[in-house]
Amino acid sequence: MVHLALIAVQVLFAAMTIVAKFVLPSIPPAGIVFFRINGAALAFALLHRAFVRERVRDRRDLLAFAGLALLGVVTNQLLFLEGVKRTTAINTNILVTTMPAFTLAIALALGRERASWSKVGGIVLAAAGAVYLIGPDRIRLDPTTTFGNALVACNTASYGAYLVLSKRMLERYHPVTVVTHVFLFGAVIVTPVGLVALRDVDLAQVPPRALLGLGYIVVFASLVAYYLSIWALQHTASSLVAMYVYLQPVMTVVGAPLILGERLTLRSGVAAVVIFAGLALASWSEQRSGRSLGAAFRPPAEGV
Repeated sequence: MVHLALIAVQVLFAAMTIVAKFVLPSIPPAGIVFFRINGAALAFALLHRAFVRERVRDRRDLLAFAGLALLGVVTNQLLFLEGVKRTTAINTNILVTTMPAFTLAIALALGRERASWSKVGGIVLAAAGAVYLIGPDRIRLDPTTTFGNALVACNTASYGAYLVLSKRMLERYHPVTVVTHVFLFGAVIVTPVGLVALRDVDLAQVPPRALLGLGYIVVFASLVAYYLSIWALQHTASSLVAMYVYLQPVMTVVGAPLILGERLTLRSGVAAVVIFAGLALASWSEQRSGRSLGAAFRPPAEGV
């Protein structure tokens, strides 16, 4: 059951990148994030009240939850959707897999992880693949695929920092308590931005397929995926949960050409191979050490 749940999570997240392509022409990224965060916040608040009922023991933790919400939910999701709007689904899900490498790099910089040659080599190799895909020599501040790639890369770095900083809170509180408060604070932060973004959107005029796509993002790519991720994390090692994130680009490479008519370029293929090689090297280093992968490989249970 755990393996089926983990496969389902990655299918849901990978499909979201494709589905978002049908929603973004009608609803801006900030509007989608508004619906996504508020919907998840409401659902998790009800879930927490019904089954967990754990209280925050220190008021200072509320400030920490607010900071995590800003970094790992609001900024993370806005960068992700703004990037998806400007790049291909294939490139997006290739870049998403750099999240463990970014997280390891931040953890090493903050002294949360021990460095090793294979670990650092994996980070450098994966980063090189991401840089090659983005093509820094081609970045312009306009809506191009290259700029979209850069936004997605910033998204993964933002979420990586969130994972490192949230580790201590996850050790002190139940995962549902953490994700509930993070999303509640995220809803407070994103609501003004979302309402402004939605002021010119007439939902009655939004095409049915865009509304269906929005419903998918809120219900399946948020509520269902988050719940399955948390459930799986409680029943198996975080290292196993994390490894399933590498299914996302494979699923998108198969689905995007069929649904969106996108073309897998040689540049994307080479970048994917380099990124996967770097991640495998870094993962092997952690597994050989016999220690838990910890925050560096925490699964995407609190956001993509």
